Amino acid sequence: GFIKIALETGAHLVPSYAFGENELYNQIEFEEGSKIRRFQEWMKKVCGIPAVLFHGRGLFNYNFGVLPFRMQLDTVLGAPIPVEKTPNPTQEQIDKLHGIYVRKLVELFEENKTKYEVPEDAHITIQ
Repeated sequence: GFIKIALETGAHLVPSYAFGENELYNQIEFEEGSKIRRFQEWMKKVCGIPAVLFHGRGLFNYNFGVLPFRMQLDTVLGAPIPVEKTPNPTQEQIDKLHGIYVRKLVELFEENKTKYEVPEDAHITIQ
């Protein structure tokens, strides 16, 4: 992933978060136990990513399509995380840098969320 590439190239990592990004598309949710929901869970297990059904706006209508809804995005950037070039990083080095990046990203969200009308009790979880 991007952490390994950053280590291999020595590229610094800049945590960034776009407030409002989750509002660009509507996700279609299915009931727990439904055939489509079971298919989504199977796809996630097999492929590692869920088969999410979503929609945005259309080219000539606003209610349904694949274009994102017109929403304001506010992107905040954190301080760069220095990365020392490591041609063949170990999994331990990758995991350590990933942990630092995730911690800095969560801090960035927490420091800025109320500026962008995100409730104080809202938090992000990155696994």
